[in-house]
Amino acid sequence: MNKHRRRTYLIKTGLQLRYMGIIISTMLLVAFGVGWTIYHTSWSRIANTQDLTIDKLASIFDSVNSILVRWIFVFIFAIAILSIFVSHKIAGPVYRLEETTRVIASGDLTCKIHLRHGDELQDLQEAFNKMSDSLCKMVAKDREVIDKLVATGERLRETIDKKNLDQKAVESINGDLYGVIEELRLITSGFKIDDSDSPITVSESEESDSEQIA
Repeated sequence: MNKHRRRTYLIKTGLQLRYMGIIISTMLLVAFGVGWTIYHTSWSRIANTQDLTIDKLASIFDSVNSILVRWIFVFIFAIAILSIFVSHKIAGPVYRLEETTRVIASGDLTCKIHLRHGDELQDLQEAFNKMSDSLCKMVAKDREVIDKLVATGERLRETIDKKNLDQKAVESINGDLYGVIEELRLITSGFKIDDSDSPITVSESEESDSEQIA
């Protein structure tokens, strides 16, 4: 349990501070509205009332309570409208992210997220689109390797059909097959599917490719 405890609470400082400012501003506006209502409906009347008695004071407070209840409903309605517009800057991108994720899960890796200007989570949009591009490149590489494997298999079949079992030709085809297998291994090893895996980095993959070329 302890290893999952958050130690840094300001992760996206700009985003969190903006919404902190919105919440504090809203609270201050509500406090100002309540204070203004109380002052103009109670203290001003108390100050302007001559021969103030308990009955008159009770009447003033009853009137203040009635007005405050009405204003509270007004404040609640205004805050609800404001919260819809403010939360839409996050809810909209989250909705687009969910829809784009479903499209990509169905197999269309060309789908991208395009957020409107002013929406939050712009960094997430950039990271998600980079991930989509990376997956496209991986699938393209897979198809390229599969084409090589098919071509090598065709060469092997033709060699066997012609019964031309030349040692050099067999060694060449064997080398091509092992080269394709190594490419497939490098591609699949770039994915981590459990905690025991240690994916090959881009630099390691490039070093392996240079070794094959050499």
